[in-house]
Amino acid sequence: MLASDLRGWQREALSLWQAAGHRGIVGAVTGGGKTIFALASIQATRPETTLVVVPTIALQDQWWEEAAAFFGVPLDDINIITGRLRIVQGTINIAVLNTAARLTPSWDEQSMMLVIDECHKAASPKFSSILSLPARYRMGLSATPERPYDEGLRTLLIPSLGEVIYQYSYGDALRDGVIVPFDLNNVVFELEEDTRLAYEKLTRSIAKAISQYGADSSEAIRLYLRRAQILNSSPARVKLALRLASKNRGRRILIFHENVEACTVIDEVLRTAGIRSGLYHSGLSGRSRTETLSNFRKGEIEALVTCRALDEGFNVPETEVGIIAASTATRRQRIQRLGRVLRPASGKDRAAVYTLLATGPEMARLKSEEEELEGVANVTWSRA
Repeated sequence: MLASDLRGWQREALSLWQAAGHRGIVGAVTGGGKTIFALASIQATRPETTLVVVPTIALQDQWWEEAAAFFGVPLDDINIITGRLRIVQGTINIAVLNTAARLTPSWDEQSMMLVIDECHKAASPKFSSILSLPARYRMGLSATPERPYDEGLRTLLIPSLGEVIYQYSYGDALRDGVIVPFDLNNVVFELEEDTRLAYEKLTRSIAKAISQYGADSSEAIRLYLRRAQILNSSPARVKLALRLASKNRGRRILIFHENVEACTVIDEVLRTAGIRSGLYHSGLSGRSRTETLSNFRKGEIEALVTCRALDEGFNVPETEVGIIAASTATRRQRIQRLGRVLRPASGKDRAAVYTLLATGPEMARLKSEEEELEGVANVTWSRA
């Protein structure tokens, strides 16, 4: 690929990365072209060997395919690092975090380029050893444009990879046609009485645990997790997701939930209602997931119901409607899920995302998001 074939932001970020001594972290929205940017950087730098570290098998597969296509080489010329932990000199090597964390360096630092995709995940204690792998050229990537890296940015990521040198936002992507115009529909619903009472009781218990043991104590964290589970398991979320799916019949719909059992129920009820639906989560076989995704892309099914598995690594630009029935408080996950829906595709001129919420903290997060997306998205609020 020629430099002139790159998007403007990719050329600018590449120049900044080179000027920073071939070090730096680049944030770009999902679908903005991070992978192509990194491959173009490898092409321009020409290291003898490259190690690309990714968080998931799905993202590894995507990198494998795109790297081979970018350089015009067979898939076998790209080395996928497995349990044998074998680095092949003179080519691109790709490893998931778990595997990369077990590598024992045996290469010349001066000849190596290290690229860490979704680099915030390498800041965790389990994977931080990856940041110490020797490499002359170093790059971090993230899909989260505004505040991409929380804990570990200053203490781990920047010392290892370099400063945040470029951020490509939703506004930038919309201006450049990298994402389609979109509507964010925040739908407030009422929790069932028993769910509401359980949520309020756990909220009081959390406040007490924080007062006694601290916000990061195991007692408080356990209660936070229990409260999230109760909140996301509300039957009202499932009912509302089904109603919105029926409202958008004839469009390609992606439904997110945190609970596999809830996903299964949504899929079954959609099928009963005559909506062609497919289920996609990590508990299914690889063949089943691949066939379902293929059927969704071809339009043979119109609704794809998923539990986290599509947060990173898959490109489904055919999606016109996203329904976030339940989610964590993680902003990073929110960015990933929006990115699954906002990518352009043939015949797609706009996208819509519905987010279901029932509590004050959920509303506060979405109000903050609304301020950030002013002038970018059409945001509406309604009650179910």
